Amino acid sequence: MVKRIDNIEKLEGIGVFRTRLMLSGSGICLPGIGIFIHSDIPDRASKRIIQHEFGHYLDYRYGVDGDRKRLLGSYLLGFYGKIGLPSLLNLVWGINRIPAFAGDHRTYWAELRANRLASAYFGETLASDFAAFFPVS
Repeated sequence: MVKRIDNIEKLEGIGVFRTRLMLSGSGICLPGIGIFIHSDIPDRASKRIIQHEFGHYLDYRYGVDGDRKRLLGSYLLGFYGKIGLPSLLNLVWGINRIPAFAGDHRTYWAELRANRLASAYFGETLASDFAAFFPVS
């Protein structure tokens, strides 16, 4: 089951949904589709996770300092091919031993991009514990 979450502060351009159709405790941003977080994530944690995932959406929409990614002329393909897929592969055991996909997921380059964008975008409304879970450097 997928349930839409409405009235989330400062989110524009993408829907946010709770679902059990993914790994427990996880979240994912799929530009063009939505942000999904697992249903078991408590409300106290959902704000920071949604803000982090929205950072990925901001990366798709604007990039970091205007370096929005393109692939075959498409920003959507550019995001998935150059940011989304590497981030996902960084989580896959075995593949994450390949140098391009290695490292702690929290500090993987694609995640840091999202964290920086979310931190700048949300400013004073950023979850108070955001930096403890989503470092920016």
